[in-house]
Amino acid sequence: MYQTSIAFSKAQPEHAVLADASSLYTEESGFGFVIERNRNEQELLQLPELNSAYSTWYWDNGRELTVLTDTPEGVTVSDSSAYEPSSLPLTFKLKVPKQGNYQITLTVNGGDRGCDDLTVFTGRRHLAARCITLQPHESRTMEFTVNICDIIPRGKEEAYTDTTLDITLFGSQVILSALTVTEADVRTIYIAGDSTVTDQSGAYPYDPGCCYSGWGQMLSAYLKPGIAVSNHAHSGLTTESFRSEGHYDIVRRFINQGDYYLMQFAHNDQKLPELDAAGGYRSRLITYIEEIRAVGAIPVIVTPLARNTWKGDGTYNDLLVDYAAECFRVGGEYNVPVIDLHQFSMDFVKKEGLDSAKRYYYPKDYTHTNDYGAYLMAGYIADALLKVDGLADFPEKDMPAWIPPQAITLPLPPEGYETEAVSALPAEKDLERPEEIITRVEFLNYLVKTVGYVPMNVYNDMYPDVVGHEWYAGVVEVSYQNSLVNPEYTKDGSFHPLEPVTWEQLISFSVNGYKSRKASAQAEDATTLAHRLGIIPDNCQPDKAVTRKEALASLKSLEKVL
Repeated sequence: MYQTSIAFSKAQPEHAVLADASSLYTEESGFGFVIERNRNEQELLQLPELNSAYSTWYWDNGRELTVLTDTPEGVTVSDSSAYEPSSLPLTFKLKVPKQGNYQITLTVNGGDRGCDDLTVFTGRRHLAARCITLQPHESRTMEFTVNICDIIPRGKEEAYTDTTLDITLFGSQVILSALTVTEADVRTIYIAGDSTVTDQSGAYPYDPGCCYSGWGQMLSAYLKPGIAVSNHAHSGLTTESFRSEGHYDIVRRFINQGDYYLMQFAHNDQKLPELDAAGGYRSRLITYIEEIRAVGAIPVIVTPLARNTWKGDGTYNDLLVDYAAECFRVGGEYNVPVIDLHQFSMDFVKKEGLDSAKRYYYPKDYTHTNDYGAYLMAGYIADALLKVDGLADFPEKDMPAWIPPQAITLPLPPEGYETEAVSALPAEKDLERPEEIITRVEFLNYLVKTVGYVPMNVYNDMYPDVVGHEWYAGVVEVSYQNSLVNPEYTKDGSFHPLEPVTWEQLISFSVNGYKSRKASAQAEDATTLAHRLGIIPDNCQPDKAVTRKEALASLKSLEKVL
């Protein structure tokens, strides 16, 4: 059985492999710390699903923020780092022989000043522990059970092999002292679902209110060692696309007798007529139940997380009532446990009210929770698992609450921030089909990268003609969040992503992007500004559709003035 030990100071046992502050992860070494330097150099480390799922805010892209330092007790984030050490991830990565479950024994130390609020994540930002206090020079050993499994990363179409363990610590001057990893033969809770469940990536400096988070990545914090969580939910998925896009194939390859299969869908199903609650949605839930039982595993249905949506008269607007009801009908007919997250989350939102409940959702979002909200929802799931056969011994009881501040606001770029002069655009010789008309969403895809935004890993369901599993859903979301598309172009409620972009729209989108980076240009007329910046030709016709070649030339000009 595989076992390895890593020591982060020479005071640790001699049989352990020594890793110090200079040990940065590479594929060749198979272990080491992950900081901005090697993440920027290694392509696989830039995929959140194959790394710790943490990355810098876009304005810090390309910068080195984290400085590691050696201490007598181990490795820590130095005071000389660009931000407060407590807000920067201390991430260590280790390659293991194969996919599966592993028992993790982690030793940390409080150093000279102690640590007030240590938070531990494993894998793809799965919360393992939080609210841990270490006195000065106090050493603490903790144990976790972690699943390592293949995944289809966002934007990719095939499974990537993953045989690496990631450990990430946040805490003021917390020191990583020792790590032991042992192969473990235990049961696994597999999770299928959409963006409200998935392992969302986070930005740092870390603020739990400003990270998207699915309850599936918080569930592990409520479970005792001896059972693992393997989350295969993804943004935009339905009961159908979870299968058709290959995510279910991964689950079927690894799930064993005695394992569990939690499934929560509906947010995206409801946008497709063929996946109506009593029709396609129902039939696909039943198929999952039959197939999971055929391998000796145990299916569990979770009703969909409620949105923070309200009617104009101040009453709650339940958009998922039919799907929640169908979950209970199927569960009753097939004797499957049903966890009613929909009712719990809806009751919570109603009790809190629109404004107070916003603290548990990502800013400007009414569908997707932040870390506070996901932690709350995962606590309810864990309590419900106490009643599922075989799981009564695993959920922790009386876990500490995680209460958000009264107001949460997204951080802003530093004053004077300008995008780096690193082109996100193809060279003209590499442009495919240059004379073809470019669509709205293709243009916006290039634009958001040109002005320095990062396409998001979620979609907030605001347009009926964008379901969420499309490659461009994150582009639509970031365009919406940053007001790149004026409301007049979506006044019928639809986004029209595949319609041709006209010169009028190109001017509007481009100028909105420019103004988001240049405060001094706010008052200037869009067309006048576009001409002054040279991003449109003098003879352009507002209603004429734009070709790819013309769009590229316009964006190249915009890039020069940012």
